[in-house]
Amino acid sequence: MTASFITLAGQTQQIDTLAKERLKQHVCTLASDTLQGRQAGTIYARKAADYIAKQFEEIGIEPYFGNSYLQYFKRNDKYQNVVGVIRGSDPVLKNEFIVVGAHYDHNGKNYNGADDNASGTAAMIEIGRALKHNQSNLKRSVMFIAFDAEEIGLIGSSHFAFKSEAEIENIKLMISLDMIGHYKANGKLQLLGSGTIKNGNEMLLSPHIVPLGLHIVIKDFEYSPFYGTDTQPFAQKRIPTIWAFTGLKSPFHTPKDKAHLIDYDGMTLITEYLVNLVETVSRDTDFEPSGKLSKKHKPRERVEYGVSANIGSTMPHENDKDNKTVAMSFGAGFMSQVNFGCFAVRPELHYDHIRARHPSGTIATDNLTVPLSLVLQTPEYLFFGGDIFFGGYYSYRLSGKQGKQKIDFENTFNRGEAGLTFGLSINYKPFKAGVNCRVALTDFTKSTNVYDAHIRNKTLYITLTYMF
Repeated sequence: MTASFITLAGQTQQIDTLAKERLKQHVCTLASDTLQGRQAGTIYARKAADYIAKQFEEIGIEPYFGNSYLQYFKRNDKYQNVVGVIRGSDPVLKNEFIVVGAHYDHNGKNYNGADDNASGTAAMIEIGRALKHNQSNLKRSVMFIAFDAEEIGLIGSSHFAFKSEAEIENIKLMISLDMIGHYKANGKLQLLGSGTIKNGNEMLLSPHIVPLGLHIVIKDFEYSPFYGTDTQPFAQKRIPTIWAFTGLKSPFHTPKDKAHLIDYDGMTLITEYLVNLVETVSRDTDFEPSGKLSKKHKPRERVEYGVSANIGSTMPHENDKDNKTVAMSFGAGFMSQVNFGCFAVRPELHYDHIRARHPSGTIATDNLTVPLSLVLQTPEYLFFGGDIFFGGYYSYRLSGKQGKQKIDFENTFNRGEAGLTFGLSINYKPFKAGVNCRVALTDFTKSTNVYDAHIRNKTLYITLTYMF
């Protein structure tokens, strides 16, 4: 090993110079101007995939699917994962897999994507090189996957986990390398997901696998609802996952994310650590999942629950002629959902404060509302999801006022209201945000007004739901 020494975080560290130079070569190639940001579905992403496949071939990593490293998917083979494997030596454990994955696509021209995610892809290649050199030390097999189309919704990893013929049931651990190029700026390597592994903290921080001076921060799960990585589809298959990540002090998703800014010394130490980690897991006959998952990774259960809040406006209408005056309404409540694949039934219970303007004074009612909807929803493996729903509702007016006077429910106004409810939502676990429209089919008043018209309410809500 050719080595140099640096001082980082107050400690002297030995750096494998050859490994560092190879990492730099990979990042500089993948994040070069000539590959124009490796946008999924373009010729530049295909060139990046070909480069990765060539590296696998030169190292001696075998294709996982037949004779080709490329796993094409989507219509007209628009995208491609690059998949290779190093077989373990144990007669039994070699049929089990550790996945080392990194997405190689980025956002296109002017976005070179050095940290996001040429850094993770480069490390994956060099982990493969080191493990191939020490293949006799491996008991479990190690699969290497360069994922395409991560930036547009984890499409490559979702295809591999949910739609390919891969031996998903035999995968024991998935490690995603995503943005590991700014160790010095962030001062740490974060490992998110230790809680998915039995005794995960002890294993990940074992002194014999951590290079001198490498500062590692462990988190039980991935918590943020605002960003994620290719761990999600594997976690939804109840596979333990670890996300290796140096942090957000990075010019990611900007034109400044270029190869010359990458911390290659830090990347080299991180790569060394991950080689040690994968070797350790491959030989650990006691390795077990904890059975726990991040809330954002939990697969769709048969029955789900949540709480929601609504804010919007109510507009009275008379014989289908809308009144142009509106008043603010709001509500909150509980929802449940019984799932049958892409279809669901959604019963809810809400408190609603409905206000409607009236010439004799604004009418305000407190209501107990029970909507029941049929739902059509996107498949659960998508990073972003959505649903559309349609159904009916019934509201019971608990109390009400017109101006300062109590509403007369005996002679003037009806206590009950029935109608249609419909809308749509965008889902980003554990949140749903959407629009909900309720149109009354029954009359608010017991008799017609001076225009011989019955008044009915129409309410439009913006809704935010948190799923447990």
